[in-house]
Amino acid sequence: MYDYIYGKVDSAIEDYVVIDVNGVGFKIFSSASTIKNVKWEENTKIYTHMIVKEDDIVLYGFLTRKELKLFKLLISVSGIGPKVANSLLSQLDAQQITNAILNKDISLIIKAPGIGKKTAERLFLELKDKVALDDMIVGNTTLERGNELSEVIEALISLGYNYSIASNAVSRIEDKSQSIDLLIKEALKLVSTK
Repeated sequence: MYDYIYGKVDSAIEDYVVIDVNGVGFKIFSSASTIKNVKWEENTKIYTHMIVKEDDIVLYGFLTRKELKLFKLLISVSGIGPKVANSLLSQLDAQQITNAILNKDISLIIKAPGIGKKTAERLFLELKDKVALDDMIVGNTTLERGNELSEVIEALISLGYNYSIASNAVSRIEDKSQSIDLLIKEALKLVSTK
């Protein structure tokens, strides 16, 4: 219903922020990252998602669309509700979660309260195709860089590697500013050393 709410930050407490919009205070549950980065008494835009339950209506919101998108993906997984998804987003940033999904890093995901090994495995299974390399935050890379990294993954796949192995290798390349040819060579080295 609401795409975002824009107003003055009235308060930010533990797991929610209150945004004052013309005298109406919207209580929006959010991640630790969002709560830490909002500034009291300043106008702020929070991208929101409404959860309607039988006995309650709750708003969840985040400073970035990326974090909101990830929240929606997480709650689409059976066994992960909004509180657990928000807990995961509070424990790890969006980049860490996306990388953990692409690399199937169970030890990282189970750090969040409410997520065990079985839930983490289900999360990987249900989200592996929904989270693409383009969604990864890789330092200060631009969209063009993201497209080039996708080309490197496609090159590895054409050489017979599966998507998971290819994306894992590309995510481990330290210098992503190299030419595509050098990126492919570097990724091949990483694949062969795994």
